[in-house]
Amino acid sequence: MKINSGRFKYRKIEVPETTRPTTEKVREAVFSMLIGRVEGATALDLFAGSGALGLEALSRGAEYCVFNEGDRKSYKILKNNIENCKAEEISSIYNTDYRKALVLANREFDIIFVDPPYREGYYGEVFELVEEYGLLADEGVIVVEHLNDNLLSDNIGGFVKTKEKRYGTIGIDFFERA
Repeated sequence: MKINSGRFKYRKIEVPETTRPTTEKVREAVFSMLIGRVEGATALDLFAGSGALGLEALSRGAEYCVFNEGDRKSYKILKNNIENCKAEEISSIYNTDYRKALVLANREFDIIFVDPPYREGYYGEVFELVEEYGLLADEGVIVVEHLNDNLLSDNIGGFVKTKEKRYGTIGIDFFERA
């Protein structure tokens, strides 16, 4: 797998065996929908896996990205991917539970990527904690990847779905403040 565009274009990304990475096609579609929102943004890649979404954001001009990966082996691969892109100075990385990562993040984000293990049902709690901790900037967006058969409500907490796209079995939804 590789970065699609920007300053890290064509850099290879190692993918942990235990993760299901966002495909290059879906990443390209996500960033096409984010045009005008990435440059200078702060991003959070909450269930980072390989870090493909956060690294793609940095490559396309995001100012800073916080990565979190709870699995120790995947974390090591993520750390190597960040180092291979020479992105250590414009990122921070946590190896912890997503709940603790949201507390540690302690800042507002313009873009929050939520791509958890599909069948685990994390979405509601993530939205609740993002709202409780004030982690989404006023004009920010939460980008959620999920299976098509796991449709998300149009309203979750204080957030409203503003875009939804389908790519085969994968759904991408954008949420913003209501």
